[in-house]
Amino acid sequence: MKTHIDRLWQTSDFLFLTGLVVALFLGSKVTPLLVVAGVLPIPFLLHALKNGHFHVSIWRLLAPFSIYFAYCLFVLFFFTGLEASDPRPVNPSLESYSVAIAMLIVGLLRSLQIRNLASQFRKLMPWLLVACFAVLSYMMFAGIRDACRVRGLAPWPFIPALLFSTLTFICLVGWEKLAERERWLRVGLLALSIVVSTTYTGSRGVAVAQVGIFGVLMLLRLIPSFRTSTPRLYHLATAAIAGTVVSVLIGLATDCGPASRFYSTIETLGRMTSQLTAADEETNSPTQVAPAPETVQVLDYSGSAVATPQQPNKPTEVTNDASIGLRLAMWETSIAAIKHSPVFGHGSLYLQKLIHATYGFEHNHNQYLSWLVTGGVLQLTLGLIFLAIPWFISKGLSTSDRILLTTGVSLFWALAMIFDSFLSLKFYTHYFCLLCGVLYSLSNSMQESAKI
Repeated sequence: MKTHIDRLWQTSDFLFLTGLVVALFLGSKVTPLLVVAGVLPIPFLLHALKNGHFHVSIWRLLAPFSIYFAYCLFVLFFFTGLEASDPRPVNPSLESYSVAIAMLIVGLLRSLQIRNLASQFRKLMPWLLVACFAVLSYMMFAGIRDACRVRGLAPWPFIPALLFSTLTFICLVGWEKLAERERWLRVGLLALSIVVSTTYTGSRGVAVAQVGIFGVLMLLRLIPSFRTSTPRLYHLATAAIAGTVVSVLIGLATDCGPASRFYSTIETLGRMTSQLTAADEETNSPTQVAPAPETVQVLDYSGSAVATPQQPNKPTEVTNDASIGLRLAMWETSIAAIKHSPVFGHGSLYLQKLIHATYGFEHNHNQYLSWLVTGGVLQLTLGLIFLAIPWFISKGLSTSDRILLTTGVSLFWALAMIFDSFLSLKFYTHYFCLLCGVLYSLSNSMQESAKI
């Protein structure tokens, strides 16, 4: 018989899992819910951690996390890349890193206190995502959006797209043990994730990452040992077709389809391909005479401006899309800076001088270029290790489940971060840290359930 304490405990568990999902349209405004359901119960439920058996060594989580943040904190104080008189950026900061560490602790302790976490996650998470899709749909049709992009109370539309797809891919873990009805529910979520990324939020980078993950899942089907433990081709095809059809229908109904944003992307790729082909032909032609270089002012990475020969602004030649054009310009500037200091980079806050002062953005919209500019190959290596935490903490699960988890989180974020520096921004970093703590507990819970 359940006591009042048991009911309160169960309610706080449900609210904590709910907080993980509703963050996709609340953003950092989900904090009060996470405080109530995630932080306050911890001291009262510490007894739940006693005599607990951890199937995965805690160091598989703490080691990569600690190494990455220890380096980030070290360079934040001792290798900023800025002069004392230079303005400091809002992010990264000591506060940002402190909150990230706290989020890992909260996610770890609180999720370890949830009884039968694997079972609850399996039953609740898909339906919580369906409910969130209903909320996003209401916002879309009610016109509660920025132009054609739904974001709710979150600061950026990328948040609903990235988080909805991430949690959907996590729901695929344990596919072999799912009932047929549960499998089709997840197929439906895959279709809905396509609608969220392409039509509701217009998040091109997240959509490209989704295509990559769908491709990986299809390739896994070619491996005999994965044929019963991963979604079948007709599951993936059904999700892709259904998601595309629904996206088109919603676009026609709201006049906010994905065609315009994605058409400019395809057009840009076509122009870049044509220019590369033309440049290759010019290089191989012995009769071509190189034009006289134009002298313009460019940023010197020691801090002063010098006259240097430079080609015309390529981003404006290949695209009329301002978003793509700015990304290409920032990437070009970042690559030039990386060549000056490829091993250790220019300093943890150097993007303030390189990107913010010139383009007005906190980062250069490519996580790998951000790592290389600020910390060189060293920070890039540590960042990739940090990103691979889901692989480390899933030891003990079946190979297929480890790959599904790592593909759905690490690889998905890795592909999406080609177009945005998510781990250079507060919310995404904090959420990823919270999620790592939850996934560690989920891995333990799944292995515990398998032994019962």
